[in-house]
Amino acid sequence: MRLIDLLVTNATELVTSRTDARGAAGAALRTLDVIANGAVAIDKGRIVDVGPTRTLRRRHRARRTLDARGRLVTPGLVDCHSHLVFAGSRHVEYEQLVTGEAMPGKRLEGGIRYTVARTRAASAAALGAQARRDLDRMLAHGTTTIEVKTGYGLDRDTELRMLRVIHGLRGHAVDIVPTYLGAHVLPAEYADRREAYVRLVIDTLPAARRWAEYCDVWCDTIAFTAAETERIARAALALGYRLRLHADQVGDAGGAALARSGVVGVLLPSVTYHMMEMIPKLDGAALVPAAKPFWPALVRRMIDRGMRLALSADYNPGTSPTLSMQSVMQLAARLYRLGYAEIWHMATINAAHALDRGADRGSLETGKRADVVVWSVPEHGMVINRFGTNLVDAVVANGRVAWSAAR
Repeated sequence: MRLIDLLVTNATELVTSRTDARGAAGAALRTLDVIANGAVAIDKGRIVDVGPTRTLRRRHRARRTLDARGRLVTPGLVDCHSHLVFAGSRHVEYEQLVTGEAMPGKRLEGGIRYTVARTRAASAAALGAQARRDLDRMLAHGTTTIEVKTGYGLDRDTELRMLRVIHGLRGHAVDIVPTYLGAHVLPAEYADRREAYVRLVIDTLPAARRWAEYCDVWCDTIAFTAAETERIARAALALGYRLRLHADQVGDAGGAALARSGVVGVLLPSVTYHMMEMIPKLDGAALVPAAKPFWPALVRRMIDRGMRLALSADYNPGTSPTLSMQSVMQLAARLYRLGYAEIWHMATINAAHALDRGADRGSLETGKRADVVVWSVPEHGMVINRFGTNLVDAVVANGRVAWSAAR
């Protein structure tokens, strides 16, 4: 019998999210591996065994046992796209959008620049303190890994300050994946000097590489062209960055990838919800048709064509001010008409693959990082069926109980 650090036992359902080596796509999205009365054995931050409770009790003696009787156990949620570090709030702007007084085409660009001004003025200490508080809330809602971008500095000094702040967060229980997004939008002071700003982004890449694993570019009609995106991406690859891409959110700039490229597409239902993309908008007294009324058909088409898809909260002050991946999962069912198994795969193993970490986390399998969520409900479908309250009971991050509702 092996002595281990932690044994999670008696889960009514234990969702493993096990898939093939590339994640779940196509028909495989609809099949979710669930163990009845399941258990997870953890030692030194890693999963050492998964299976029925009776079997694992015979194999392991634990220093600590977490009894999940009557509750659901799943992998930790992976949030593969966020803008965690920023200053200021955009709630005033949002009320104008809701009431129809805003100009949506200008609001997004202007909104980002509003946040840029406040982020530039904020100290590293203030940015870090707010980000850490937000991470605490994310952990309490089941997120154990998150990608964090820059992009609200849009000058060399602030972008590097943001990366240092992100680096300083890496002792948090939520594991941080850092990304340099200097090419978010064109800053106001470069409105007539596009080439100069692209050059600045490229020239900042070597210094940013000290802290950033990925380089991201927003390729869109209100951001950067496909040609500019390619220049930045090639320069980043030469320095050892991995690449991420905001593609064609507002219009068609030639940035969207296809299923055959092998990328993981990231769906953002909280943006769809917050920006009211599926309902008509008010422009004064007039109703304007919904921007994207056919999201369910579009998402189903991506699945049918074999794309690997993930879900993310896209936490940011403008288009998705939510900290909860639970809410994202619940919205994915209601707005995109995704099934429970599809949603769980997209929020765990596929999201891990979107960060090139699918071999290390995103599922409950031997050898992987021990990120586990214990839920206050017994079945996985209940997490998505219910909404409006936090259903997490406890979170194990890297083998340690990092949050508990009982505390």
